[in-house]
Amino acid sequence: MASEVHKSVPVSQVDLVLGVAKSEAKSQERPVTSITEVSASKVKEDGVAFWTRHTKPVLASLLKAVGSYTPEQQASHIQFLEEYIIPSMGRAPEKSRARSLLTPNGSPFETSLNHSDNGKSSVRFCYEPVFPGSDGVTENPIPAIAEKVGADLRWFNQFAAEFFPSEEDDAVLIEKMPKDTIRIPKVFLAFDLEEDKRTMKAYFYPVIKYMSSKINSDRASFDLIRRLDPLGSSFGPALDLIEDYQKLLYQDPPLTVVVGIDCVSPEAGPRVKIYIEPRSNSWAAVQQHITLGGKLADKSTLDGLAILRDMWNLMINEPEGEEIDEHFEKEVPETTPKSSGACFSWELKPGQAIPDVKIYLSLPQYFKSDKAIAEAIEKVFRKRGWAWGVEGAYKKVISDAYGSDVVDDEIETPTVHTFVSFNFSEKRGAYMTTYVAPFVRFP
Repeated sequence: MASEVHKSVPVSQVDLVLGVAKSEAKSQERPVTSITEVSASKVKEDGVAFWTRHTKPVLASLLKAVGSYTPEQQASHIQFLEEYIIPSMGRAPEKSRARSLLTPNGSPFETSLNHSDNGKSSVRFCYEPVFPGSDGVTENPIPAIAEKVGADLRWFNQFAAEFFPSEEDDAVLIEKMPKDTIRIPKVFLAFDLEEDKRTMKAYFYPVIKYMSSKINSDRASFDLIRRLDPLGSSFGPALDLIEDYQKLLYQDPPLTVVVGIDCVSPEAGPRVKIYIEPRSNSWAAVQQHITLGGKLADKSTLDGLAILRDMWNLMINEPEGEEIDEHFEKEVPETTPKSSGACFSWELKPGQAIPDVKIYLSLPQYFKSDKAIAEAIEKVFRKRGWAWGVEGAYKKVISDAYGSDVVDDEIETPTVHTFVSFNFSEKRGAYMTTYVAPFVRFP
């Protein structure tokens, strides 16, 4: 009954009605509340209000724009955001110390839009949960969220034990980060939104251990994956293939930056994704990484490379139709740590001997504005015959969700686009994701 009410009445109104009823019923039972409790409650309320403004309108706009969700499904995802995600985002930050390390523009909330040749688009989001010891938080948010979405935490707990930064790590790392960094993150959580269901993913940062204590992130990540309980040994063949290739490109710092996992039952075939950041963004380097040094030469891999090559100029902001030498390396702005502007993920599944490879391009390092990015993305989509390739269509989605000012060259704003990714398979065809993070707006 309550869930049906929530579908037709905003959650905030339901909470208000229930709150008044409870208040009247228990007014005589309420104990005296201390000033400290009142202050903590006010801080939490302010945080919820702040992050609601930052996240809810964006997600609501995207869920409506993609046309893949019924009104009831949209309401379900918004309710999940309000009840489980926003309350775990911490207090309202100070403007001088608000940067999350999740995104280039400092936002702790990032959305993504999936597009593919099958014509269906979907929405996902990723965020930084706040744990006890930060922002006055007293409760670990993971168990409640995992229970709500039916997540399996067996692998999550093993990764957390290995890669959650310690207090000593935090002390070392905070000195190496921008001065406005609000905290060192423990993990980022992401959610695929399919119909009215949500699937949880977790992203761990083994590179943090390298930065704080020089533990090799390649070695630490691969060793942990091999010993995962259960099914770690089933990743052996794919990891052997990757390690053979890695020996050809060994670099210091190590290649592995992030490891992501699907938080579903290991017996259901979840993915483990290893994200690497090599030093070159040339087309020759892209071919090497996608084919693992030429070892993957099947029709699907080669077809995918041909499609990617056709849109490559547009994605790195070079003139369309101009022939570029395969060893040409696009100059990108200096970043700390240094980045080539291109990274890759190797996606593994238990028992699957060949990893699936995906490329990610850091859009702010190739383009000067979101308007330019949106126009380039539309041209890429037109090449695939996708609906949002119509001139102005994708830009309108961005304007409606993140603010008209972000696609107005007359107004200077932080860039909201973060990455675009590309993958190809015989089943889905071309598959692309645009990652967009609403920058933190202060009153």
